[in-house]
Amino acid sequence: MFQTLQKLRVMCFMFATIAERKVPPIPQNIPFTLNNLWDNPGARKIQKRWGRSGTRGNACGRGQRGQGARSGAGVPPKFEGGQTPLTRRLPKWGAKPSLEIYKEVNICQIIDRIKQGRIDATQPIQIKDMLESRIFSKCKYGVKLLARGAERLSELNTPLTIEVSDASKTAIEAIKKAGGEVKVVYFTPLLLRQHLFPDKYPLELRPALPPSRAVEAIQRSEERGAVADYIKPKWVIEDEIEKKKLEEMAKLEVDTLKVQLQGAETVETAKKEKKKKKQKQQEEKQVSTLDLTNFKYPATREPGCGKDKIKQRKPVVYKKISLNVD
Repeated sequence: MFQTLQKLRVMCFMFATIAERKVPPIPQNIPFTLNNLWDNPGARKIQKRWGRSGTRGNACGRGQRGQGARSGAGVPPKFEGGQTPLTRRLPKWGAKPSLEIYKEVNICQIIDRIKQGRIDATQPIQIKDMLESRIFSKCKYGVKLLARGAERLSELNTPLTIEVSDASKTAIEAIKKAGGEVKVVYFTPLLLRQHLFPDKYPLELRPALPPSRAVEAIQRSEERGAVADYIKPKWVIEDEIEKKKLEEMAKLEVDTLKVQLQGAETVETAKKEKKKKKQKQQEEKQVSTLDLTNFKYPATREPGCGKDKIKQRKPVVYKKISLNVD
C-alpha cells in the first residue's frame, strides 16, 4: 500500500507545476516511523538547472565565451585587473601583538623541585636549572615568575635568589619577605638558547642591547621591587642623570628653606621678611619704569585731519659768492 502511494507521489511531482514542486505534498494517514521518513514542506529545494532551453539555455548565463565562460576559470574577488588592489594600497594600521610569550612558572613548582633535590637552593636559580628539573620542556623567549604557592616559602630554611625574564608583584614581595631576591635578566632568543644549551655554542656570545619596549618592561619590574641586570641604552643613562640632578636641586631647596626657618624666630617673622622683599621689588620696578604722566599719543592719521594745520615752508638760505676779476 505504501509503495503504491509513494509511486503516485513521484508521478504527481513529475507532472506538477513549478510552484507545486517547491513544496512537496505531505503523506497523510501514514505513521511517521523509522521506515517512513519525510522532510518538512520547504525544507529541501530543487537546484536550478542550467542549459535546459528557455531563459537558462544556450550560454547558461555565462555570456558569449571568454575567461568567465570556461569551467574552473575566474579571478578572485580582490583582483582589480592588474592594478594594485585596495588591500595593498591602504597602509597597515593597528597595534602589533607581542609574540614574545613567556613560560609561566609558579613558586610552588620551584619549591617542589628543591624538596626533590633537583634544584640547589643555596645557589641562584636560573632558567637553565628550571629546564633541567623538568618544570617545562621548551622555552624560547623567557620565564615569568608567578606567586602561586608563595605561602610555602616558610617550609624552606634558605632564602631564594631567582633569575627570570619577568615576575609578578606578589611573587617579588613574597620572596623579599622570605629574605630572598628576584633578578630580572634580559635574553634574546639566541642568548637564551646559549644559556640553556651551552655545549652547542663553543664561543660565548656578547650580551645584546634591549629595545625600548623591553627596557620599559624591565623598568616596570624594577618598580615592582625586582633587581634588573641588562645593558642600559644611552637614553636611559641620560634620563637617570637628569633625575639625579632634579633630586639634588630639590634637596638644596629643602636645605635652604630649613636654614631660613631656623634663622627666623617664628613663622610670622619669616612672613614679614617676605612682605618686605616684595615691597622692595615693587619699589625697584617703579623706579625703573618711565614717567608716563605727560605722555601723549601721536597725531591721528585720518583723511582730512591736517586741514587746520599751518603749513610752513623751510627758510631759504642764500650763499654769498665772491669773485675776484683781474
